[in-house]
Formats: sequence, structure tokens, C-alpha cells
Amino acid sequence: MARTYSLITDDELVRLARSGDHEAFAELTTRYVGLVRKRAGLFQGPGMPERDDLLQEGFLGLYAAVMEYNPQRGAGFGTFAGVCVQNRMADAVRRYAGGKNRPLNESVSLEDAEPEEEGPETLLELRERIQEFQRVLTPLEKKALFLFLSGCRREEIQTQGGMALRTYDNALYRVRHKLKNL
Repeated sequence: MARTYSLITDDELVRLARSGDHEAFAELTTRYVGLVRKRAGLFQGPGMPERDDLLQEGFLGLYAAVMEYNPQRGAGFGTFAGVCVQNRMADAVRRYAGGKNRPLNESVSLEDAEPEEEGPETLLELRERIQEFQRVLTPLEKKALFLFLSGCRREEIQTQGGMALRTYDNALYRVRHKLKNL
């Protein structure tokens, strides 16, 4: 029997997404694409990163929110996701302004994934792209991506992530390469 994800609460979708349910994460992305776009609009202007870069950072922030959300801390998922998205974009702006924007330069444009109108067809296409990206990542690449999105410093990779820096760097390189190919 197929699940109707649109009827499931955010908290339940987060739980399902963490357990590897790609449809649950795609539904959360569909629900929060407007929030990501709205937050990106707050950072637009001269001397700021491009909109596509901000959107990409926002979606990475949303992914981190799904992985780190704890309902027992008192905030709802929407509130937590908003903070994660905003913080991720603010960090990108700081890196951009500081000249240390290497991660932004290596980012993949979301121009193809960003629908002009949020009709059912474009949201379905976005959902399929996200599911495809999750399917092509190996467990090691998912772990490295999670460490990166969690803001884990390079000095902490070996202790918190349990992997060598070279392994971590190579896994992140493969993640970026796969994202570009999609």
C-alpha cells in the first residue's frame, strides 16, 4: 500500500527520512522550498553570492535540519529548519565576503532544479532529482556529506567521523562530482 506523504506530519517525515525513506525527504523538500527561496531573497544584492549559490546552501541547510532535528528541544521542525537554512546562507555570505568562497565556487547551480512556477509537475521533477541524488551516494559519501553539513571542522573529522581526512576529502569530491552529473 502506497503512503500518502502529504498527510504525514513533519516530525514523522523527518523520522522516515532519517531511516532512508527518500520519498519522505522529497516531501519535506517540497514543503520547504518556499522557505528556502524566501530566505535566499533576504541575502540578495550587490556584493552578495548568486541566488543559485544561496539556494544550494539553503537546501543543504534543510538537509542538515532533517538530520539534526530533535523534537524534544521544544521547537517545531519548521522553526528549526528556518534557522538552519538561514544560518547556512549567512555562513555562505560570510565566506563569500571574506574571499574564502571556494565551497561556493565548487557548488552546482540549482538553476535546472529551481522551478519557475511551483506546479505539480515541477515539484515532482524536483522530488525525483533529490531521490536520484540520494540513491547514487554510497554510505561513506552520505556520512562525509552529513559531517560537512553539520559544520564539523577538519580537525574533528577523525574523532567525530571516524574517518581519515583523505577519505573524507575524497568522499566529498565524489559527492560534488555526482551532484554535478545530476
